[in-house]
Amino acid sequence: MATRLRVVHQSACPEIGPICEVRREPPHLHDQVLWVSEVRGLIDYGLSDEWGLELQVPVRWTYTTIEYQTLDGAVFVPDYETIHHRNETLFGLGDPWLRLRRSWRVQGALLSFKGGLSIPIGRTEPDPFALGEAGRVHQHLQFGTGTFDPVLGLDLSLPFGRLQLDAYAQTQLVVYANQHQYQAGHRAAVGLQVGLRFLEDGLAFGTIDAIHEEAERWSGVVQQDGNLGRTDLLLGAGLGYRFGFGLLSASLKTPVYQRIIQVGDEPGQLTYPWLLNLSVRR
Repeated sequence: MATRLRVVHQSACPEIGPICEVRREPPHLHDQVLWVSEVRGLIDYGLSDEWGLELQVPVRWTYTTIEYQTLDGAVFVPDYETIHHRNETLFGLGDPWLRLRRSWRVQGALLSFKGGLSIPIGRTEPDPFALGEAGRVHQHLQFGTGTFDPVLGLDLSLPFGRLQLDAYAQTQLVVYANQHQYQAGHRAAVGLQVGLRFLEDGLAFGTIDAIHEEAERWSGVVQQDGNLGRTDLLLGAGLGYRFGFGLLSASLKTPVYQRIIQVGDEPGQLTYPWLLNLSVRR
């Protein structure tokens, strides 16, 4: 999965950094672009006809660039060390999920409940707001939560001849803070996919997803410049092709509604135009 995000926000002294102790630095804009991608391996091992064990392992890659602009839109290059952003590439494991699955067949439908934990392997960072206040270089991007989190899900699959209906509901509950006193917000998602088989090996499908994330906390405090929570509604379409050993599919999803919680007269923006998904299943 991959997408492109853009974050624009205004910064002023003393938040700009140590340069404010040397001279009066005028307010300006931080215009940051992030290319975010994830490869997620998933293995579901059947213990019996009803029970299974699922392991998901994400590998994440993020490439970021930063451009500084005056309030009238002119681009400039700071002549001092910037502590907030930089051009960089981040790569590493996210938090794997380990879940037990129980499935039932009900009048042709397949219903599955999945319950388990996320395992805190992904890299986490110290409090960026405390480091920023101290005038030190810091990192906001977290590759994991740093905590064992309950992860629950419900899947429904129902065939209608050439039509295939798939629905899901999923939540990740973050119930305590990690070693850096970081506590990610609870996350939840629901979605529906309607697929149509065509020719002999083709599959066309449409999707709708609703995704919600609550605010993050540092030492129990919701920081104004942090992740304050959001809700997104996405519509998508894709194609699949059955070949020798499995199914290859590609889909493109775009947000049709976004509610991004913001604070202040000069709020930042966190937008993305699309999500590209590629998958191979056997």
